[in-house]
Amino acid sequence: MTLSKFLTYWSLTFAILLIWIFSIAVAMADVKDELLARVRKQMAARLRALARPVDPLAARSVAETLTPSAMDERESWVFHLVSELAIALRLGVRILVLQDSMGHYVVHFAQGKRLVTYRVDKAWVTDAMAGKPEARERIHKAIERYLRQEFLGETPAPAAPAPAAGAAQATARPSPAAATPGGSPPPAAAAGGEMSREEKIAAARARAEAIKAQRAAGASGSSSPGAAEQRPETAPSPAGGTPRPKADG
Repeated sequence: MTLSKFLTYWSLTFAILLIWIFSIAVAMADVKDELLARVRKQMAARLRALARPVDPLAARSVAETLTPSAMDERESWVFHLVSELAIALRLGVRILVLQDSMGHYVVHFAQGKRLVTYRVDKAWVTDAMAGKPEARERIHKAIERYLRQEFLGETPAPAAPAPAAGAAQATARPSPAAATPGGSPPPAAAAGGEMSREEKIAAARARAEAIKAQRAAGASGSSSPGAAEQRPETAPSPAGGTPRPKADG
């Protein structure tokens, strides 16, 4: 077999083989470029990390970074009050008192990595330092309730409900017994000052019975025999005028 015949029969095979080899070379070049780009990015990230200053507080929480500072008279007063409560409740906490932009007192309680905050109104502190015991007691109760809820897990007792407006109106209005003729009270009245339909009907019946009793008492008094004996006898006037009482003898 001569070379020309060999090329004639196997030319297509050689063409496919060359195309395959060229495709592999192009793919390897692309992979090489991607690998080089990835290596460059990793090296740049490492260089930036080395050039960046080390944060000394990176492994610490906010509670662990709080440090006490100088306090004025009012902040010291709040600090001592809160410290007494924390000691009484046996809480291992660090306390820091600051003032916000509005002048209120912000109390931080740090326990390990945990940080809780309570804000005390500046008006409360002013009244308490002025010698008002109710203001100091209000601050004491509010902070104690907050600490018990946050650190001891106690649920605060619900506040007493405010008196209803109906009860105040019931105390202001006169009693039904005084308004009823004869002074007899109605059978029953609702606790909130509002009467039900049955109670209103019973009260109306009681008033009607009292009115009937008064009328019967008035009728029996006017028809008594003593009244007729006390009435003087009159004699007709000769002139036909007003009758005059007859004189004795």
